[in-house]
Amino acid sequence: MPARRLPALAESHLLTGQEVDAVRGLEGAWLGRIQATGCALGPADDEERFAMLVALEAAATADAVARVRGAFAGHGREPVAPRAASSVPQRRKALEHAAAFWGARVGSPNIVVEQMLLLRHLVSTGSDGERLGRLVDKATLVATRSATDELQAAAFSDPLTGCSNRRAFERDLERELARCQRAELDLSVVALDVDGLKVVNDSEGHAAGDQVLLRLVETLRRALRGLDGVYRLGGDEFAVVLPDTTPDDASVVMARVERMGAPSFSWGVASYQSCGGPEPAVLLAIADEALYDRRRITRGDEPSRAARRSGTADTAASLEAPNHGGLPQLHPDASPA
Repeated sequence: MPARRLPALAESHLLTGQEVDAVRGLEGAWLGRIQATGCALGPADDEERFAMLVALEAAATADAVARVRGAFAGHGREPVAPRAASSVPQRRKALEHAAAFWGARVGSPNIVVEQMLLLRHLVSTGSDGERLGRLVDKATLVATRSATDELQAAAFSDPLTGCSNRRAFERDLERELARCQRAELDLSVVALDVDGLKVVNDSEGHAAGDQVLLRLVETLRRALRGLDGVYRLGGDEFAVVLPDTTPDDASVVMARVERMGAPSFSWGVASYQSCGGPEPAVLLAIADEALYDRRRITRGDEPSRAARRSGTADTAASLEAPNHGGLPQLHPDASPA
């Protein structure tokens, strides 16, 4: 996942010592409620949580801030200077931004909702509480949406390389093929295998192998267009979806990837139109066969995945075949030892 940075605190709202005490007090009371009720905790989110509470304090009206500062800093209602009405939209936008960061960090809509309900109860009891409560409600909506987006992104991303995964490949290719059919356009799918990854893992360790995968994905991203897709299907297997691209154009693209310094890889291509508009799985299988055909030509005889799967199935079938006599079955030309 791409790195996130918390929004910088506006210079117009630098915290005083009492303000820090109040926000920390509210944070402590909130975490105490979370622990007391047995509410689930997400990943470490101290920085994002504190930033959201600061933004909440900044977005509230002066009266509501005075009450909260007094309640959670351990002293009476603290006088607060009136805030310019023109700054309210900017401050509330900052709250939404901070809530989005916190929700993405938590990454669970359920946890967000459970914890924010406890926060709302804390700030909404007493005078002026409903004003803060409405702000918490808005922050809850934003944080929940952000957590949902993060969850969905994780479901369709490869955790090592950050590129899309097989689930995303199947979803995206289905959409692109439907678009090709409507617009009568071509599309190419490239199947890629990293060469010698097992040797690297065995000789230099899996960390070195991971670096090889990362270098390949980084080079592909530099070489491809924004509308092209890179997907890790598993292990050393990748796929690239090239919309509006013929097989010849796809070959040019792969040559560019090689020239840009990608780790050694083998590839094969299949296009929507040249294959007669097949289903996504069939298109990938054709590209996969082309990959192994190319590898057999350039590096010696190596069976395709389909052939290896077939050979494994034949071996398993022969082992499971009945032997009614209970004796070893010999080839007709073989003689007993």
